[in-house]
Amino acid sequence: MIENSTTENLNIKKSVKIALAGQPNCGKSTIFTMLSGIRQHIANYPGVTVDKKSGFFSYKNLDIEMVDLPGTYSFSSYSLEERVAKDFILTQNPDVILNVIDASNLKRNLYLTFQLLEIGKPVIIILNMCDVIQKRGIEINSKEISNMLKCPVLMVSGAKNIGKNEILEAIHDVCNKTYSYEDFKINYEELEPYILKLEKAIKGEYDIKNRWLAIKALEDDSLVYDLLKDKNPNFETLARESIENFKNISSLNTENFLATFRYDSAQIISSKCVKENKKYKETFADKIDRVVLNRWLSFPILFLIIVGIYQLSIVFGYYLTNKTWPILAAFKNLVVDILPEPDITYVPMITDLGIWLVNSVNALLNYLPIFFILFFLIAILEDVGYMPRMAFILDRIFRKYGLHGQSTLPLVLGGALVGGCAVPGVMATKGIADERARMATIFTVPLMNCLAKTPFYTLLLGAFFPKDMGLMMFYISTITIFTALIISKILTLTLLKTRETAPFVMELPSYHMPTFKGVILKAFERVWIYIKKVCTIVLAVAIVLFALLQFPGIDSNKAKEFEVSENKILVNFDKKIKKTKYYENFNSRDKVSSLLNFYDSYKDKKMAGGSNIDKKFEKENKLFYSIIKPEKNDKDAKLINKELRNLSKGRDKILREQKNIRIENSLLGMIGRALEPISKFAGFDWKINVAFLSSFAARESAVATLGSIYETGKESQRAEDMMAKNSGYTPLHAVAIIIFMLLTPPCIATMVVVKLQMNSYKWMLLALFIPFGLALIMSMILFSAGSALNLSGLEVMSWYYGIVVVLTLILGLIPEKRINWQGGLKFNKNQFYKEKE
Repeated sequence: MIENSTTENLNIKKSVKIALAGQPNCGKSTIFTMLSGIRQHIANYPGVTVDKKSGFFSYKNLDIEMVDLPGTYSFSSYSLEERVAKDFILTQNPDVILNVIDASNLKRNLYLTFQLLEIGKPVIIILNMCDVIQKRGIEINSKEISNMLKCPVLMVSGAKNIGKNEILEAIHDVCNKTYSYEDFKINYEELEPYILKLEKAIKGEYDIKNRWLAIKALEDDSLVYDLLKDKNPNFETLARESIENFKNISSLNTENFLATFRYDSAQIISSKCVKENKKYKETFADKIDRVVLNRWLSFPILFLIIVGIYQLSIVFGYYLTNKTWPILAAFKNLVVDILPEPDITYVPMITDLGIWLVNSVNALLNYLPIFFILFFLIAILEDVGYMPRMAFILDRIFRKYGLHGQSTLPLVLGGALVGGCAVPGVMATKGIADERARMATIFTVPLMNCLAKTPFYTLLLGAFFPKDMGLMMFYISTITIFTALIISKILTLTLLKTRETAPFVMELPSYHMPTFKGVILKAFERVWIYIKKVCTIVLAVAIVLFALLQFPGIDSNKAKEFEVSENKILVNFDKKIKKTKYYENFNSRDKVSSLLNFYDSYKDKKMAGGSNIDKKFEKENKLFYSIIKPEKNDKDAKLINKELRNLSKGRDKILREQKNIRIENSLLGMIGRALEPISKFAGFDWKINVAFLSSFAARESAVATLGSIYETGKESQRAEDMMAKNSGYTPLHAVAIIIFMLLTPPCIATMVVVKLQMNSYKWMLLALFIPFGLALIMSMILFSAGSALNLSGLEVMSWYYGIVVVLTLILGLIPEKRINWQGGLKFNKNQFYKEKE
């Protein structure tokens, strides 16, 4: 209840921290966006890859930082999200917890609410989606819920911006202590003596109630043990003794016992405060599910959705890159203008490094339109509620191959829809109760098309399959899923056959109409994360690679040969223009070098586009401009223009030869050449080997390295154009390279996470060598077979795709022995009540 209070402190500015908590699919993101608007900051929680999203806003005398905690069904420690959410509340001491609840699933959502209330922090409950329950004829008595839970309860619709002011007022009242809280407590009956014993055993003062710490200890919670161990070194032993003693007396696990009481309490509140319309008619959403989840229609619909995503994001997005490239080219020209100018064939090291870094970054930023469209479409699917249905649909297939419906999220995070990352994908497997499926999923997630691989595929497709990009990208994206199923099946029949299994149970959320603002913000958030990665990790890797590709450099004998070649083209240029009236202006090396640089700059800016280029260059140097754009009647200028072009070609040839020799003799080049006797059977030369070696640090580096290796000078060309012109590769080479990247082992960061999740170096090494061996063997077979049979790259890819699909279907028919799972949260409720009585 609200109390009358003095207002003397209401004008004093306060900084408060709010935790936004809720179960998945409760509409938490819409509430976050409604309250914080565009003032958001995305980072990672310390030591993990889970996004930390913070929003900042002010209301009356409050400056508010709101942290959107990961969606979690409970405050156990089974998944990374649950640990992160709980750790934030334990260690960051938020002033208020906003608990968002899906009003159409009150009973299920209250399970988390009870755990939040038991912490002892001020909690404001937000019953979201009130518009949805009204359409369904459901009535909720929010006042009665507030009386029973002893905290504010608000009816809100985040999607329709209803209830914002009420939330802000409630935050204001709670933070200014004009709302009085009463202790909320569930009586756990037989477990109460054990809770009281542990409460009294806790020494020291904490921001969390001792009762909550005692309850979590009876759930054998490791985070609570870590929090208390300094002041209570024997507490963990005492807690585990209590757990064992209770189990011996009641034959029940304490965790199951607590879960039962929470579900029973939720049932009591739901039955008393929720009134459902018995005449409720089938909604439009129910009709959608009858089609979308239909046994025969669900897979064709899913197939069409995936094809649509690729067509819009890859094909249309690639078209947009033609529009964005001039912007990146202009950025490169801006950087080049700042750097020291080359002197014929001598390029200062700082200029080389600057151009290398810009090429590395531009090669990846060029794909931003593709990623933005992709993230936009995925955000729509998430907000609509189709993603959990995708898990439900795919479980029918996955279980035939040793995977699980819960494997869907890790695979999607890893890049099953293109554009994920294996690191959070592997981390997300923590929540899979089925041990066999969890381990199989960890092995297969790195095979997905992560965000970092997508530019590499787009580079090769743009260079060698410009007319078949949509089909090839569909092959690439779906073939990884088929390959993952094959590997999972083989693992479950061999290495993992003795591991325990568990059934897949899930509740499908209601459909929701996504908001344009929410979808746009999600897309921008993910694109911004990608940009930050490009500008930090990739840039750092690019600097290291530059050093590895530059040193030890060109030896003195070869350097003298290049000097002779340079003098030869300069002498030839001088000889050809000697009789012209402009000769006095170009009779020295410095003057010729300045003309060449002016000519290069003009070409680059013309290619990048822009207005008044000619006027700007004519104003900058009228003489040089008259040479590169000679008038019809000026024969001398035309002659010099012709010889200038020849000089430029000769200079570029020398620069290209210098670059190739420098890279071939470099540390990384020597490793790449050492691998060439083996990789040549897959069609890989040392340059491709260097690109693959660089990608083990960060997958994005493959594109950046290739773009920089095949760049022939300062001209602003797209990486795919340079590769198609200068590599000497065919579409068959491209297919072999793509297959190797598809199956190649995870990057270093993923391997570290695999080790953490598996807790074994043996499994980590298997996750490295199995895909590496498979990638090399398949690339060799496809390249050799394609060469022998004189097949095109598209034909080889189509045959390989067909074989993989057939093999997947055959393996799906092989039955497997499933070992029932005995642990976790499984309990017999009827037996519990019988023993209780």
